[in-house]
Amino acid sequence: MRGSIKTKIIIAIIITFSILFSIHLYIIDTKIKDSVSVLNRNLTKQVIDARAHQIAYWLQQRKIELEMMSDCIISFNMEEIEARDYVQSVYEKKSNIYLDMGIIKFGGYRISSDGIRECIRQEKYYKNALKETACFKVSHPIEKNGRNIAVMLYKVGGVNREIEFIYAEVSLEDLMRIAAKINVYEGVGEILISNNSIHTNEKIFYQDFMRENPIIFETDIEPARGWSLNYYIPEKNINKINQHIRKSILVFAIILLMTVIVLLAGSYTSIVKPIDQLRKLMKKVEDGDFSVRLKSNRQDEIGHLITSFNKMTEKLEKLSYQEKEMRMRIMQEQIKPHFLYNTLDTIKWVAMEDNTEEVLSLIDALSTYFRIGLSNGKNFIALDEELEHIDSYLSIQKARYEERLTYSIHYDDSLADCSVMRVLLQPIVENAVIHGVNKRENGGRISISIIHDKETIIIKIMNNAEMSLDILKEINHALKLDKQIEAFKGYGLYSVNHRIKLEHGEKYGLELQSQKGWTTAAIRIPKIRGGNENVESSHCR
Repeated sequence: MRGSIKTKIIIAIIITFSILFSIHLYIIDTKIKDSVSVLNRNLTKQVIDARAHQIAYWLQQRKIELEMMSDCIISFNMEEIEARDYVQSVYEKKSNIYLDMGIIKFGGYRISSDGIRECIRQEKYYKNALKETACFKVSHPIEKNGRNIAVMLYKVGGVNREIEFIYAEVSLEDLMRIAAKINVYEGVGEILISNNSIHTNEKIFYQDFMRENPIIFETDIEPARGWSLNYYIPEKNINKINQHIRKSILVFAIILLMTVIVLLAGSYTSIVKPIDQLRKLMKKVEDGDFSVRLKSNRQDEIGHLITSFNKMTEKLEKLSYQEKEMRMRIMQEQIKPHFLYNTLDTIKWVAMEDNTEEVLSLIDALSTYFRIGLSNGKNFIALDEELEHIDSYLSIQKARYEERLTYSIHYDDSLADCSVMRVLLQPIVENAVIHGVNKRENGGRISISIIHDKETIIIKIMNNAEMSLDILKEINHALKLDKQIEAFKGYGLYSVNHRIKLEHGEKYGLELQSQKGWTTAAIRIPKIRGGNENVESSHCR
């Protein structure tokens, strides 16, 4: 599987999370169906029962009031007129509850509170009341003056055979409002009396609603016999809570997943990013750059990995440096016989001209060149020794090329005891002689100047042979990256630049400049005091 570790981790987390969440959601959904749905129905039934009890309580209050009135008529043995006056006085106080109130005499004569007499012998509610033994009866809905009403009858009885019932008419609108106020899962409620709805104006609506096969909750209303409160809820509505729970869980899961992804992205800095940095540095090591290091103060597994990587590159760099030193020494050993042969050939021709002093001077220069060049194997020597070494080299080349070569060396005497790498200048100067002086018919010039600031020494080696700008740009780019390229072939620049960077760091090294007919090799090295091997921490004054 291709892709970064970060991508793989996120994909793995998403897949694992999705599988676990799907299983968890299935279990929750099953539990909801088994328990939450039952709980919803039970809670809904309790709400319906509470409303039914509210209606029953209202009816019970009316029953108690009528019962008290009946007991009072019996206790005081009231006659028709007294009973009527008494009922009227109660009605005047309760007119906000009752539409009408009066007495019913034996034989089916009703006398209202305003004295109107009416025969109700054929009324259904009266007939039903005579058939039942219960003291309190409530009639079926009756339409009167455009309103749904119910007639309540309470039996008086006793020794008084004149008054049979106390009656009271009540509006059913308040009871209908109580049923309509139920708002559970967008259902509808109605009051049934002997399975007939009192909500006649909404009959069509209820018929349409019933076509949806709703769940029916039914509760009897006491003390009115045959009364019940029915509530109808579409099954899809009562299951909405299950859907809401699933949606809530899904939203929570998405938020949780996004949080995990954000945390994973945040952990990229501390986990994946160092590994990615190691991968990039490994690529550089693979390309031959052993100077790379990754700074880290971590003490965990990644910290140990970084430490091991740094130790590995340090060892590889030392091995690479030792290998390059060995190759350079082998090359120097190969060059020395050739250089020695040319020098001895020059001495021979000078001797044939009987110029004894020049012969002695050449022998002395050759001796100095080899003495300082070897320096008992030391890597660092004093700057004045390095300059003496290059002066002896140029003296020998001057004897060979005669008027075709002129050179000069300028430096500050205060830098004489500063330490530099052995054989630092000779490859660059030799490059100037071979590619500059040797190819010029009218003579070549080499100028060596050394300047310095607080911490840096800059050595400039100039020769009057201009270099192609394309080659110059290519070489400088490779020198900056410390990479060996084909353009270095025969120039001896890479080894000097690499040795400087290896010893002193990336801020130092070699750079070429070419302008106005001159090519300059500028060497930047730190200002270091002392001529011993351990010079890293001591700086020249």
